[in-house]
Amino acid sequence: MEQSSERIVQANGVDLCVQTFGDRADAPVLLIGNSMLTWAEELCDRIAGTARFVIRYDLRDTGRSTTIDPDAPGYTLRDLVADAVALVDALDLPRVHVVGYAVGGWIAQLAALDHPGRVRSLTLIATRPTAPGPSDVDLPDHSPALMSQVMSGREPDW
Repeated sequence: MEQSSERIVQANGVDLCVQTFGDRADAPVLLIGNSMLTWAEELCDRIAGTARFVIRYDLRDTGRSTTIDPDAPGYTLRDLVADAVALVDALDLPRVHVVGYAVGGWIAQLAALDHPGRVRSLTLIATRPTAPGPSDVDLPDHSPALMSQVMSGREPDW
């Protein structure tokens, strides 16, 4: 399986550390997690083995990507969405299958909403429709009935 070395790609005015797996001619799959390490190399190899070109990368402030002052990052969730789409542009890919895990799920959902022509399919893992804090107007918060159910469980006996 062809695996690229990690490399730095300029996207949306920041440096993103990216790694690819598989043949560029295959269907591209963009994996968005908390960092590149969200996606084990073995998993990337297995996905690439199904005729997919797999891309994983470090978000801003993770891994080898651009690091910003953690006390005053100066960017928003929508900037992280723009980073993902700019990465797809930098790799010269017109449309990608997008898989989002945890915070990457928020980015993936907004990428599908903001750039529907660039997202071929969307898969979400261990995420929710909104990030912590105020709800994004494009992504509804959890229903009150669901939250009531989730919060009504017994406290664990530590």
